Amino acid sequence: MRVVFLTQDDPLYILPFFESLFALNIEPIKVTGIFACRSMGNRKRMKLLRELVSLYGAAGFAKLLALQTRERLMAMSRSSVILRKSHSLKEVAAGHRVPYQRIDNPNHPENVERIAAHRPDVLASVACPFILKAALLNLPVRAALNIHHAPLPRYKGMMPTFWQMFHGEKSAGVTVHTMSEKLDEGEILHQDSIPILPGETMHQLIRRSKRHGAHAMLQVLKEFADGSPPVPVDVAEEGSYFTFPTIEQIEAFRRRGLRAI
Repeated sequence: MRVVFLTQDDPLYILPFFESLFALNIEPIKVTGIFACRSMGNRKRMKLLRELVSLYGAAGFAKLLALQTRERLMAMSRSSVILRKSHSLKEVAAGHRVPYQRIDNPNHPENVERIAAHRPDVLASVACPFILKAALLNLPVRAALNIHHAPLPRYKGMMPTFWQMFHGEKSAGVTVHTMSEKLDEGEILHQDSIPILPGETMHQLIRRSKRHGAHAMLQVLKEFADGSPPVPVDVAEEGSYFTFPTIEQIEAFRRRGLRAI
């Protein structure tokens, strides 16, 4: 079964998903393409910078930037050949002979054509920073899937890991669902969770959740490949939607002894 992934090239929070995925036995799945979209979509860079500094704090943001820079420099040095450890999504794709391409908005007609050329049975989004339109959603033969790191329909929207920690949840959810033109909607096909560990930072939880998410996504993909697609989960819970936290909410997060990094 042919699968194309839409994602973004983030060495800290996206790379763990794909490293974990390709470390598993993915047969009979054949990943025929990985398209890395413009990071954070159309969000303005200065606005994003201000949000990240407010969330992580000056020292935390410096640490985050240092970690990002280190990974990108290691990727540029091609140290993965010697150390046998990838530092970029491009390296992971090359190591598994999967075509990799950087694009901007996947909804642009030229990008839809590029993705269509891979003839996907399933189109899978892993933190793709754009809401996909009908031209892409109708492209795959079997399904267009998304993975969301929260127990939908609760915690739709941005920063689901932050909000689960903020509200004192004991576990962080993982949901694989079909996509629609509305954010975090569609049929829920798989849900599970991992415990939030005492003293765990948001940074650590996101990375661990991404690794776990690779197992969840692969389970759903294999069910489609076996000809027995998962039955949608009947969820009676009321939905909730969140955006980027305010300064007051970030301060409350810290007062509770919680840390972003």
